[in-house]
Amino acid sequence: MATTGSRALPPVMSCTNTKALLDHTTFPAWADALRAEAPALSRAGFLALLPGPLLDSAARAFAGTGIGWGGQDVWPDSSPPPTGELPAEALTHAGCQAVMCGHHERRRRLGESDTDVAGKAAAAAGQDLVPVVCVGEREEGPAARAVTAVLDQAAPVLETLPADAPLVWLYEPAWTGGAGAPAPYPQIAEVTAALRERCAGRTGDTRVLYGGAVTPGVLTRALAAGAGLDGVGIGRAAHDPARRAAVTAELLDLLASREEAAAPDPRKAPT
Repeated sequence: MATTGSRALPPVMSCTNTKALLDHTTFPAWADALRAEAPALSRAGFLALLPGPLLDSAARAFAGTGIGWGGQDVWPDSSPPPTGELPAEALTHAGCQAVMCGHHERRRRLGESDTDVAGKAAAAAGQDLVPVVCVGEREEGPAARAVTAVLDQAAPVLETLPADAPLVWLYEPAWTGGAGAPAPYPQIAEVTAALRERCAGRTGDTRVLYGGAVTPGVLTRALAAGAGLDGVGIGRAAHDPARRAAVTAELLDLLASREEAAAPDPRKAPT
Protein backbone atom coordinates (compact mmCIF):
# COMPACT_ATOMS: atom_id res chain seq x y z
CA MET A 1 0.00 0.00 0.00
CA ALA A 2 3.09 2.19 -0.12
CA THR A 3 2.55 5.70 -1.43
CA THR A 4 4.57 7.14 -4.27
CA GLY A 5 6.24 10.49 -4.73
CA SER A 6 2.93 11.76 -6.11
CA ARG A 7 1.22 10.53 -2.93
CA ALA A 8 -1.11 8.34 -4.95
CA LEU A 9 -3.35 5.84 -3.22
CA PRO A 10 -4.38 2.45 -4.62
CA PRO A 11 -7.73 2.57 -6.41
CA VAL A 12 -9.08 -0.15 -4.11
CA MET A 13 -8.05 -0.45 -0.47
CA SER A 14 -8.53 -2.62 2.58
CA CYS A 15 -7.24 -2.27 6.10
CA THR A 16 -7.36 -4.03 9.42
CA ASN A 17 -6.98 -2.60 12.90
CA THR A 18 -5.48 -5.46 14.90
CA LYS A 19 -6.09 -3.62 18.20
CA ALA A 20 -4.17 -5.62 20.83
CA LEU A 21 -5.10 -9.01 19.42
CA LEU A 22 -1.51 -9.70 18.31
CA ASP A 23 1.74 -9.61 20.23
CA HIS A 24 5.33 -10.65 19.54
CA THR A 25 4.40 -14.32 19.99
CA THR A 26 1.39 -14.39 17.65
CA PHE A 27 2.36 -11.81 15.04
CA PRO A 28 4.96 -13.94 13.18
CA ALA A 29 2.50 -16.68 12.17
CA TRP A 30 -0.08 -14.11 11.09
CA ALA A 31 2.52 -12.21 9.08
CA ASP A 32 3.70 -15.43 7.44
CA ALA A 33 0.14 -16.12 6.30
CA LEU A 34 -0.18 -12.60 4.88
CA ARG A 35 3.11 -12.90 3.02
CA ALA A 36 1.82 -16.06 1.35
CA GLU A 37 -1.17 -14.03 0.13
CA ALA A 38 0.87 -10.92 -0.71
CA PRO A 39 0.13 -10.75 -4.47
CA ALA A 40 -3.62 -10.62 -3.85
CA LEU A 41 -3.41 -8.45 -0.74
CA SER A 42 -1.13 -5.97 -2.46
CA ARG A 43 -3.58 -5.56 -5.37
CA ALA A 44 -6.33 -5.08 -2.81
CA GLY A 45 -4.34 -2.25 -1.16
CA PHE A 46 -4.12 -4.10 2.15
CA LEU A 47 -2.90 -2.13 5.14
CA ALA A 48 -2.24 -3.55 8.62
CA LEU A 49 -2.69 -1.01 11.43
CA LEU A 50 -0.66 -2.27 14.36
CA PRO A 51 0.28 -1.32 17.93
CA GLY A 52 3.63 0.40 18.39
CA PRO A 53 5.59 -2.60 19.70
CA LEU A 54 4.88 -4.52 16.46
CA LEU A 55 5.87 -1.84 13.95
CA ASP A 56 9.50 -2.96 13.77
CA SER A 57 8.38 -6.56 13.23
CA ALA A 58 6.02 -5.39 10.50
CA ALA A 59 8.82 -3.55 8.74
CA ARG A 60 10.86 -6.76 8.61
CA ALA A 61 7.91 -8.98 7.69
CA PHE A 62 6.23 -6.86 5.01
CA ALA A 63 9.08 -4.98 3.33
CA GLY A 64 9.00 -5.62 -0.40
CA THR A 65 5.69 -7.51 -0.33
CA GLY A 66 3.33 -4.69 -1.31
CA ILE A 67 1.50 -5.12 2.01
CA GLY A 68 1.28 -1.83 3.86
CA TRP A 69 1.55 -1.20 7.57
CA GLY A 70 0.93 1.67 9.93
CA GLY A 71 0.13 2.73 13.47
CA GLN A 72 -3.14 2.80 15.37
CA ASP A 73 -2.74 6.36 16.62
CA VAL A 74 -0.41 9.34 16.35
CA TRP A 75 0.49 12.20 18.68
CA PRO A 76 -0.40 15.52 17.04
CA ASP A 77 2.95 17.25 17.67
CA SER A 78 6.49 16.51 18.78
CA SER A 79 7.30 19.68 20.69
CA PRO A 80 7.79 19.20 23.51
CA PRO A 81 8.66 15.51 23.04
CA PRO A 82 5.69 13.47 24.37
CA THR A 83 5.89 10.79 27.01
CA GLY A 84 4.36 7.44 26.12
CA GLU A 85 3.10 8.54 22.71
CA LEU A 86 4.24 8.14 19.10
CA PRO A 87 4.67 11.35 17.11
CA ALA A 88 4.37 11.20 13.35
CA GLU A 89 8.13 11.39 12.90
CA ALA A 90 8.58 8.18 14.89
CA LEU A 91 6.02 6.38 12.74
CA THR A 92 7.75 7.53 9.58
CA HIS A 93 11.09 6.33 10.89
CA ALA A 94 9.48 2.96 11.62
CA GLY A 95 8.61 2.67 7.92
CA CYS A 96 4.88 3.24 8.31
CA GLN A 97 2.91 4.40 5.31
CA ALA A 98 -0.26 5.32 7.20
CA VAL A 99 -1.79 5.82 10.61
CA MET A 100 -5.30 5.54 11.99
CA CYS A 101 -6.84 8.64 13.56
CA GLY A 102 -10.01 8.93 15.63
CA HIS A 103 -11.03 5.34 16.27
CA HIS A 104 -14.35 5.32 18.09
CA GLU A 105 -12.84 3.60 21.15
CA ARG A 106 -10.39 6.47 21.59
CA ARG A 107 -13.12 9.03 21.05
CA ARG A 108 -15.31 7.38 23.67
CA ARG A 109 -12.81 6.19 26.27
CA LEU A 110 -10.16 8.89 26.00
CA GLY A 111 -12.40 11.80 25.07
CA GLU A 112 -10.72 12.58 21.76
CA SER A 113 -12.56 15.44 20.08
CA ASP A 114 -13.07 16.05 16.38
CA THR A 115 -10.49 18.84 16.68
CA ASP A 116 -7.98 16.40 18.23
CA VAL A 117 -8.52 13.98 15.37
CA ALA A 118 -8.03 16.75 12.81
CA GLY A 119 -4.72 17.69 14.43
CA LYS A 120 -3.56 14.10 14.28
CA ALA A 121 -4.51 13.79 10.63
CA ALA A 122 -2.61 16.97 9.79
CA ALA A 123 0.44 15.81 11.75
CA ALA A 124 0.39 12.52 9.84
CA ALA A 125 0.15 14.26 6.48
CA GLY A 126 3.02 16.54 7.46
CA GLN A 127 5.25 13.46 7.70
CA ASP A 128 3.96 11.93 4.43
CA LEU A 129 1.79 9.43 6.29
CA VAL A 130 -1.69 8.69 5.00
CA PRO A 131 -4.28 9.44 7.69
CA VAL A 132 -6.96 6.76 7.95
CA VAL A 133 -9.65 8.82 9.66
CA CYS A 134 -12.41 6.91 11.44
CA VAL A 135 -15.87 8.47 11.43
CA GLY A 136 -19.23 7.11 12.45
CA GLU A 137 -22.23 7.54 14.69
CA ARG A 138 -22.22 6.10 18.22
CA GLU A 139 -25.75 4.74 18.32
CA GLU A 140 -28.00 3.02 15.83
CA GLY A 141 -30.59 5.31 14.28
CA PRO A 142 -31.89 6.88 11.08
CA ALA A 143 -29.54 7.32 8.14
CA ALA A 144 -29.97 11.08 8.25
CA ARG A 145 -28.61 11.15 11.80
CA ALA A 146 -25.63 9.05 10.72
CA VAL A 147 -24.88 11.43 7.85
CA THR A 148 -24.99 14.42 10.19
CA ALA A 149 -22.70 12.76 12.73
CA VAL A 150 -20.17 11.75 10.09
CA LEU A 151 -20.07 15.15 8.40
CA ASP A 152 -19.68 16.88 11.77
CA GLN A 153 -16.67 14.65 12.50
CA ALA A 154 -15.25 15.16 9.03
CA ALA A 155 -15.51 18.95 8.95
CA PRO A 156 -12.48 19.81 11.18
CA VAL A 157 -10.33 17.29 9.30
CA LEU A 158 -11.14 18.86 5.95
CA GLU A 159 -10.53 22.34 7.38
CA THR A 160 -7.12 21.33 8.80
CA LEU A 161 -5.72 18.80 6.34
CA PRO A 162 -4.02 20.20 3.21
CA ALA A 163 -6.29 19.75 0.22
CA ASP A 164 -3.57 17.94 -1.72
CA ALA A 165 -2.82 15.40 1.01
CA PRO A 166 -4.03 11.83 0.57
CA LEU A 167 -6.89 10.88 2.86
CA VAL A 168 -8.72 7.66 3.71
CA TRP A 169 -12.11 7.77 5.40
CA LEU A 170 -13.13 4.69 7.36
CA TYR A 171 -16.85 4.86 8.05
CA GLU A 172 -17.23 2.61 11.08
CA PRO A 173 -20.40 3.06 13.18
CA ALA A 174 -19.48 2.40 16.80
CA TRP A 175 -22.67 0.43 17.47
CA THR A 176 -21.98 -2.25 14.84
CA GLY A 177 -19.40 -3.93 17.07
CA GLY A 178 -21.99 -5.04 19.56
CA ALA A 179 -24.71 -5.60 16.98
CA GLY A 180 -22.73 -8.23 15.11
CA ALA A 181 -24.12 -6.95 11.81
CA PRO A 182 -23.16 -4.10 9.49
CA ALA A 183 -25.04 -0.86 9.17
CA PRO A 184 -27.98 -0.99 6.73
CA TYR A 185 -26.64 -0.96 3.19
CA PRO A 186 -28.75 2.02 2.04
CA GLN A 187 -27.34 3.94 5.01
CA ILE A 188 -23.77 3.06 4.00
CA ALA A 189 -24.61 4.38 0.54
CA GLU A 190 -25.99 7.66 1.94
CA VAL A 191 -23.00 8.27 4.21
CA THR A 192 -20.57 7.43 1.41
CA ALA A 193 -22.27 9.83 -0.97
CA ALA A 194 -22.27 12.61 1.63
CA LEU A 195 -18.56 12.17 2.33
CA ARG A 196 -17.71 12.20 -1.36
CA GLU A 197 -19.76 15.33 -1.92
CA ARG A 198 -18.03 17.08 0.99
CA CYS A 199 -14.62 16.10 -0.45
CA ALA A 200 -15.40 17.15 -4.01
CA GLY A 201 -12.94 20.05 -3.96
CA ARG A 202 -9.95 18.07 -2.72
CA THR A 203 -7.02 17.54 -5.08
CA GLY A 204 -5.36 14.81 -3.01
CA ASP A 205 -6.39 11.20 -3.45
CA THR A 206 -9.40 10.38 -1.26
CA ARG A 207 -10.71 6.89 -0.55
CA VAL A 208 -13.85 5.88 1.34
CA LEU A 209 -13.98 2.54 3.14
CA TYR A 210 -16.65 0.90 5.26
CA GLY A 211 -15.80 -0.94 8.48
CA GLY A 212 -18.02 -2.49 11.13
CA ALA A 213 -18.95 -6.18 11.22
CA VAL A 214 -17.39 -6.76 7.80
CA THR A 215 -17.61 -10.39 6.70
CA PRO A 216 -17.69 -11.96 3.23
CA GLY A 217 -20.54 -10.49 1.20
CA VAL A 218 -20.79 -7.15 3.00
CA LEU A 219 -18.82 -5.22 0.38
CA THR A 220 -20.72 -6.81 -2.49
CA ARG A 221 -24.10 -6.05 -0.93
CA ALA A 222 -23.10 -2.47 -0.08
CA LEU A 223 -21.98 -1.86 -3.65
CA ALA A 224 -25.24 -3.34 -4.94
CA ALA A 225 -27.09 -0.84 -2.73
CA GLY A 226 -25.27 2.02 -4.43
CA ALA A 227 -22.47 2.65 -1.92
CA GLY A 228 -19.55 4.35 -3.66
CA LEU A 229 -16.97 2.49 -1.64
CA ASP A 230 -13.30 1.99 -2.47
CA GLY A 231 -12.96 -0.92 -0.07
CA VAL A 232 -13.48 -2.08 3.50
CA GLY A 233 -11.92 -2.20 6.91
CA ILE A 234 -11.73 -5.78 8.12
CA GLY A 235 -11.91 -6.69 11.80
CA ARG A 236 -11.65 -10.22 13.14
CA ALA A 237 -12.22 -11.60 9.64
CA ALA A 238 -8.64 -10.53 8.92
CA HIS A 239 -7.46 -13.24 11.31
CA ASP A 240 -9.45 -16.02 9.63
CA PRO A 241 -7.75 -17.25 6.43
CA ALA A 242 -10.95 -18.31 4.66
CA ARG A 243 -12.87 -15.12 5.45
CA ARG A 244 -9.83 -12.95 4.68
CA ALA A 245 -9.49 -14.61 1.29
CA ALA A 246 -13.19 -14.21 0.52
CA VAL A 247 -13.19 -10.49 1.33
CA THR A 248 -10.00 -10.02 -0.68
CA ALA A 249 -11.66 -11.72 -3.64
CA GLU A 250 -14.52 -9.22 -3.46
CA LEU A 251 -12.02 -6.37 -3.45
CA LEU A 252 -10.26 -7.77 -6.48
CA ASP A 253 -13.60 -8.08 -8.26
CA LEU A 254 -14.20 -4.39 -7.51
CA LEU A 255 -10.75 -3.53 -8.83
CA ALA A 256 -11.32 -5.55 -12.00
CA SER A 257 -14.65 -3.84 -12.65
CA ARG A 258 -13.04 -0.41 -12.27
CA GLU A 259 -10.13 -1.34 -14.51
CA GLU A 260 -12.57 -2.60 -17.12
CA ALA A 261 -14.62 0.59 -16.91
CA ALA A 262 -11.49 2.71 -17.32
CA ALA A 263 -10.11 0.73 -20.26
CA PRO A 264 -10.50 2.36 -23.68
CA ASP A 265 -13.25 0.93 -25.84
CA PRO A 266 -11.58 -0.64 -28.90
CA ARG A 267 -14.72 0.12 -30.89
CA LYS A 268 -14.04 3.81 -30.40
CA ALA A 269 -10.39 3.72 -31.42
CA PRO A 270 -9.25 6.84 -33.32
CA THR A 271 -9.11 6.50 -37.07
